Amino acid sequence: MKEGYNSVISLDGLLLKVNIGITEQECDIPQDIKISLKFFYKNFPAGCNTDNIADTVCYHKIADIVTGYCKSNKVKLLEYLCLGLHRKIRGIVPQDVVIWIRVEKCNPPIDGMLGGTSFEYGDF
Repeated sequence: MKEGYNSVISLDGLLLKVNIGITEQECDIPQDIKISLKFFYKNFPAGCNTDNIADTVCYHKIADIVTGYCKSNKVKLLEYLCLGLHRKIRGIVPQDVVIWIRVEKCNPPIDGMLGGTSFEYGDF
């Protein structure tokens, strides 16, 4: 947990096919991208008391926004994708909530690479 914050909402491992790559050839074949997000609250979301979805981050709405953004954009870099997602989500999340995003290319075309490559961004 980030210091000074008492709660966090997480969406872990949303797997999407994304057109991403430096070359046109790489970018033309959708690749598996895993996206994780965290929303840090200094004071827990009001939904903890109200039991009302309008008083918290709606996981389904966030997943739909991320999916829509990824399907409608062709990008070269994880960094660009990550910041674009942040900007899109920032518009619907309260300003006092800190957003952290991790974007991982699950199977990058790098010889000998056993894991993925990733970029993380948070507005701490």
